[in-house]
Amino acid sequence: MGDHIILSVGREFGSGGHEIAERLAKHYNIPLYDKEIFEHVQEKGSINAEVAKHFDEKPVNPIFYPTMLDGSYLSLEQTVTNYIFDFIRSKGESESFVIVGRCAEYILHDNPNLISIFILADEEAKVKRVMEKYNLDRKAALNRMKKEDKIRKTYHNFYADGKWGDSRSYDICINSSTLGIERTVEALIDYIDLKKI
Repeated sequence: MGDHIILSVGREFGSGGHEIAERLAKHYNIPLYDKEIFEHVQEKGSINAEVAKHFDEKPVNPIFYPTMLDGSYLSLEQTVTNYIFDFIRSKGESESFVIVGRCAEYILHDNPNLISIFILADEEAKVKRVMEKYNLDRKAALNRMKKEDKIRKTYHNFYADGKWGDSRSYDICINSSTLGIERTVEALIDYIDLKKI
């Protein structure tokens, strides 16, 4: 690996993936890019940051937004995604950072500094986490999980070659409900440190 590190974290909804990403960023003292992405989209594409956030990780609906063969028309979802991918590529050239989702493991697949991670969890652990975090009952939590994961999967599989959550698309996949969040982070740090050697 080079002298910097890039951690891409894919995740199932409710698996604690974002919290794990935050802890990894803190451990390695590197930025977790999130809000800065929308500021970049606003700066480069004159698209309001809040609008960009709304269309972040949203799949394109080809029925309502057909793309011309010559690329002369792109939907807002596609435009936002293009700017986000540009942001990821530009940061990947010279910086260490953590990024959650956004097909980063695909966008940077040939970057020697990339370590790609996918966080999954048992359904019951995810349901409990979603119920607590969003103050939902069990049925609502299950519906939210299914909806969010379907959106992420559709978005990812539209832009990336590998399938969302398929272990062959990542360096490591780990079940956060097996070890718990803290020990999952510790296990990932051990893996990352070994891979950096």
